[in-house]
Amino acid sequence: MLRQLIFYHFLLVFTFVRAQELNCNITVNADQIQVSNNQIFKTLENSLTEFMNQTKWTNVEFEDYEKIKCGITILLTEQKNTNTFVGTLQVQLSRPVFNSSYYSPVLNFKDNSFSFQYTEFQPINYNPNGFESNLVSALSYYAYLMLGMYSDTFDLEGGTSYLNTCLTIANQAQQSGYSGWENSKGNITRFSLIDQMLSTSNAPFRKLMFEYHYEVMDTFERNQKSAATKMLKLLLPLKDIYEDNPNTFMIRIMMDAKADEIVNIFKKNTAIETTNLVNVLKRVYSVNSKKWKQIGAQ
Repeated sequence: MLRQLIFYHFLLVFTFVRAQELNCNITVNADQIQVSNNQIFKTLENSLTEFMNQTKWTNVEFEDYEKIKCGITILLTEQKNTNTFVGTLQVQLSRPVFNSSYYSPVLNFKDNSFSFQYTEFQPINYNPNGFESNLVSALSYYAYLMLGMYSDTFDLEGGTSYLNTCLTIANQAQQSGYSGWENSKGNITRFSLIDQMLSTSNAPFRKLMFEYHYEVMDTFERNQKSAATKMLKLLLPLKDIYEDNPNTFMIRIMMDAKADEIVNIFKKNTAIETTNLVNVLKRVYSVNSKKWKQIGAQ
C-alpha cells in the first residue's frame, strides 16, 4: 500500500513536471572586465532571471513550490568590443527527495565555450522556430536540458520531449558560427552533450538516473541502510556501461553532480561492504579517486 501511495504521489508530481517552470537563480559575474558602465551586467542579470523564470516553457501554471530549483552562473572573462562578451556558464540543477527537505543534485555542468552579443535593455525572448541570438539559444538550451533531465528522474525517459526540443535548439544554432554548438567527438559541446543523451547507446544511463532517484533516493527516509544497499547494487553495473561505451560523456555528467552525495551516503553507512564499489568508481571516473577513497574510510 505504501508503495502505491508513493507511486501516486510521484505520478502527480510528474504531471506537474511535464509542464513545470523554473525557479532559476541567475548570477552574472563580470569582476574580470574593466568597463565604465558596470550597470549593464546587473541589467543583464535581471533580464536573464526574468527570461528563465517568466518564459512559458510549458503550458500549465504552477505555484512557486512546484517550480524546478536550478541555478546558472555566468562568469565573464573578456569584452571583445562594445557589446561582445566571452566567458563560461555553470549550470546546476537539483530535485526534491520524497518525504524529505533534501534536494539531490542532478546536473553540475560547466560550459567553457560561451560568448554572446548584448546591448543593455535589448529584449530577450525565446523563438522556437529559429535562432535569435547565442545568448537566447544557450539559455533556452539549458532550460530544456534541465526540464528533460529533471523529468527523467521521475519517470523512465520521461524527459524525452524536452530533450528533443533541446536538440532542435542545438541544430538551429549550429549555423550561427558561435563555438559550443559544433559536433565534437572528443569534447563536450552543447550539441554533443544532447546528442549523446538521446542516443540509444546511452539508454542504460538514463535508466540508471531514473532508478537512482526514484528507487533509491526517494526511499531513504523509510530505511537508509536498505536504500544504501540498493544504491550499491545500482552503481556496480557502471563498470559495464563504461566498458560498453568508454567514450560516453554521461558518466562524467553524472559524477560531476553526484560524487559528493555518493561519498556522503556510504560514509554514513559503513556497515556496507564497499570495496568493489570503490574499485568500480575509480575505474569509471578516476578524476575523483581522492573522493572515492573516503568511502568506507574509518
